Amino acid sequence: MTGLLHPVRRHLLRLLGTVLCSPMLVRAAERSLPGAVRRRILATLDAPLPTVLNVHHLALIRRFNIGWSPVENGAPMLNPAYPLGKGDTLALAMQAIDSKDAALAAQRLMEAAQLLPHFVQMANLKPGSYANGKTPFTLTTRHVKLLRQQSWLPLDMLGMSAAEEYLAEGYWPTPSVDGKRPYGNFTNYPVEMAQALGLPLHRQADGSLTITPALREELKTLHQQTLAALQVFVREAGLRRNTL
Repeated sequence: MTGLLHPVRRHLLRLLGTVLCSPMLVRAAERSLPGAVRRRILATLDAPLPTVLNVHHLALIRRFNIGWSPVENGAPMLNPAYPLGKGDTLALAMQAIDSKDAALAAQRLMEAAQLLPHFVQMANLKPGSYANGKTPFTLTTRHVKLLRQQSWLPLDMLGMSAAEEYLAEGYWPTPSVDGKRPYGNFTNYPVEMAQALGLPLHRQADGSLTITPALREELKTLHQQTLAALQVFVREAGLRRNTL
C-alpha cells in the first residue's frame, strides 16, 4: 500500500511548482531545516499519535493554511509549502507555541498536522458567514457534513523515505484528503456525496447508483467549496472534546 502511494506523492510534488502557483503555494525552500529539526520531524511521524489535542496543537491548527491537491478529482490538503501561511514555517511555529525550541515547534506542528482529520470530528462550527480573505464564506450544514465524511490519507502511509523526500524538496510532509476517493470508497464521488447528504439517488438496472446531471454539477461545486469550508473550520470551530 505504501509503495503504491509514493508515486502519487512524488507526482504531487512535481505539480506543486506548476499547478499550484498561487502566491500562497510557491515552493517553500527558503532555507534548509537544521538536522536536529529534521530528525525530530521524522521521529514524530514514526511515533504514536498523541491522544490529547493540547494548547500547542490548537494554536497551530488555528493558523493552518489549507491548500488544494490537484491529484485526481482534487481535494483539500494542509499546504505542504506554507502550512502556517506565507513566511518561515519554523519561525511561525515557534511563535505560535511561544517557544524558542525549534525542534519542539517542528514536533508540535507535525503532531497538529496528523491531528487535523481528528480535529474535524472533535470540533463544531455553526452555519453562517465567516471571514475568509477578501470574500466572506457562507458555511452550511452540508459543508460540515462533507468535511466529516472526507477520507484523509494518513501520514504514516508516506513511509519515512517519502517524508524525507518532502523535506529534501523543501516541503513539509502534510496530510491530504484522498483526491481519487474523497468521500469513502467511490471514485464516482458525487454519488457518495449525495448519500452522505441524504439527496435523491437512482438505482440503475445493473445495480449501480446514479444522480441527475444537475445534481452532479451542484455537488462538484460543493466539493470545490470544501477548501474554503475547511479553512474557515480550522480557524473558527470550537472543540467539543480534546481527546481522540
